[in-house]
Amino acid sequence: MMQRMMGGALPPGIDPALLPEPDSAGARILQYYCVQCHNLPGPGMHTAAGWPRVLGRMNMRMRMMGGMMGGMMGVVAPSRVELDILLDYLQKHAQEPIDAAKYPDLNTQAGQAFSTFCVQCHALPDPRQHTAQEWPAVVGRMRGHEAAMGKFVPDKTTTAEIIDFLRRHGRTRE
Repeated sequence: MMQRMMGGALPPGIDPALLPEPDSAGARILQYYCVQCHNLPGPGMHTAAGWPRVLGRMNMRMRMMGGMMGGMMGVVAPSRVELDILLDYLQKHAQEPIDAAKYPDLNTQAGQAFSTFCVQCHALPDPRQHTAQEWPAVVGRMRGHEAAMGKFVPDKTTTAEIIDFLRRHGRTRE
């Protein structure tokens, strides 16, 4: 619904199978309520500190839309218990923000490219959230999101620099 209203300006959703703990109560609540208005968000879209504000804003919108025109919009809001379960799930699997002090090479060309492009949509992630092998696919997915959202998409050379930076700092094993 919101995707149509926003002219396609909402971020693409993720495949439910890619959610962490996809069979958990938190994942089920996320899928049930959030897709009423937009694509399925991943818990990594925001940091643990950011999720309470985002979830509060979304809950307020669901309650408002559920009450409009006698509930004819068909939007339902979660109960207090469901909200608590959902917030716990989102915070448990939230994006881990970078500790810039641990990455002195953020001031290099590659580090600056990483910083510039990633903060267009979210907090700068800690490169150790993914393995060196996982980063190319993550960056590829983010490039698709940037294009879909009308954000500036880095060229191939800059993308390669970003991937190189992330692979150098990514986890080496699970």
